Amino acid sequence: MLEDDIKQEQSKSLEPVEEKEMVEQTPEEDINSIFPGATPIEKPSKDDPAYDDVIEQARLSFSKVIKKNRIGSYIAMGVVLALAVGAVILIGMAQMALKIVGWSMVGVAVVGMLVFYIVSRNIVPNATKEYIAVVNKQMNMRNFMDGQFTEVSTDKNEKMELADPISDAIYSNISNIASRNVINGKFVGRSFKVADMGLYSGAGKQRASAFVGKYMSFPNDLHFEGRYILVFKGQVPTDLPTDITDLVVLHEGDDMLVYGKEGNKYEQDLGKEFLKEIKKISVEKHLLNLNVVIWSGHSAAYASYDDQIMTLPYQENYNKESNEQYADNLLDIFNSLKLLLNKEK
Repeated sequence: MLEDDIKQEQSKSLEPVEEKEMVEQTPEEDINSIFPGATPIEKPSKDDPAYDDVIEQARLSFSKVIKKNRIGSYIAMGVVLALAVGAVILIGMAQMALKIVGWSMVGVAVVGMLVFYIVSRNIVPNATKEYIAVVNKQMNMRNFMDGQFTEVSTDKNEKMELADPISDAIYSNISNIASRNVINGKFVGRSFKVADMGLYSGAGKQRASAFVGKYMSFPNDLHFEGRYILVFKGQVPTDLPTDITDLVVLHEGDDMLVYGKEGNKYEQDLGKEFLKEIKKISVEKHLLNLNVVIWSGHSAAYASYDDQIMTLPYQENYNKESNEQYADNLLDIFNSLKLLLNKEK
């Protein structure tokens, strides 16, 4: 199935990576000198075509390449099958000349198969990579178009470190991380990171998914002991926190569940303005769950999304509705997290 091929190509970049040192960016430094291979994400202009139209045209072009390659495969298979049948018949004949022709047909079939494989083997993978690149570029331009996002870039070779979610301490026993489309930049002048990410525990048949969605990290200027985990559940419990044995429930309501260190005063530490703003985010439609972890100096959001956001369109026309929801959620989350900046020490 082509959708499986697309998912497989997307997943090729979803492998664990070795630890590497990252240098914090300063306004005066060039993005590419800090993140080798980084590609700046530009803001869309009023003259640019609608991003969903560009994606739809890319999808149609990609579909044509796939269909053409599929037809070529069917024709090649038919020719090889005809040669094989003819060869079997001729090789079974008594005359030596016919046997020679039959074996010659076998040779032609084998050579033809090899030639077709060599010529066509990279067509689908290359077309898939080009399609993914177009979709990611257009979506990133849309999703980070707000003026508060600056110096935004992406590097197709960058991966998330396993140490990041482990140190956030939302999910326990995480053994593997998958990531793609890692975005670095600044929001209201402070560094952020956003990525498509999957977290897994166990191995082999025991491997289980802990989280699949969008990861967002951002600094804060808070000072308190321990951490808080804010959980905003959807109708069906999805990717809920599991690393909570050292925490207690400080608040449980229809809109939000708060875990924290026993005795901590979350409203005082986080501020009512932030809590009021973050509660405005609706966990509905494509957003399945939202976990926000807050440490002194560091905040991270784990937003679980369905396949309409986490996979690329192929068979059906591209509908931007799902990405528009994500773009709104993204800005709402960062607008909430910025309220944790410049707090009095």
